[in-house]
Amino acid sequence: MAQPTLAPVPVTPDLGRVRRTWAALPTVLRYGVVGGVTQVVYLSVLGGGLVLGAHYLLALVTAQLAAIVFAFPAYRGLVFQATGPIGRQLVTFLGVWWSGALTSIVGVPLCVEALGLRPFVAQLLVLVLVVGLSFLGHLRVTFRRRA
Repeated sequence: MAQPTLAPVPVTPDLGRVRRTWAALPTVLRYGVVGGVTQVVYLSVLGGGLVLGAHYLLALVTAQLAAIVFAFPAYRGLVFQATGPIGRQLVTFLGVWWSGALTSIVGVPLCVEALGLRPFVAQLLVLVLVVGLSFLGHLRVTFRRRA
């Protein structure tokens, strides 16, 4: 009698099903997931810069640059599933992104200097405003559907 083997059975994930399920989610939910990962990238670079002793404004700008590299292709492909001219989308993305970045660059020092908050806590507070405005900007301007 043959002995059963304990070799693992190869399992192939159904990526088509995963893609269809992801695409069926509401845009705002996809934005929440991808935006959350973007914020992990951003806050990790910001926190790392602060731990290394960088001035908080330098850490903010560095974190913005690092997050942009991740965010544009992720928002374009995973969140808004955009097609069309990538050059125009990149330019408008940067405009919307840097509007939010400017909000942080002004808002964080205001919270630090006027309210005495620590820079990381101030950034978390300012992010509440930036995330909402960013979603609307990318939805209505950067990746809007053209007729």
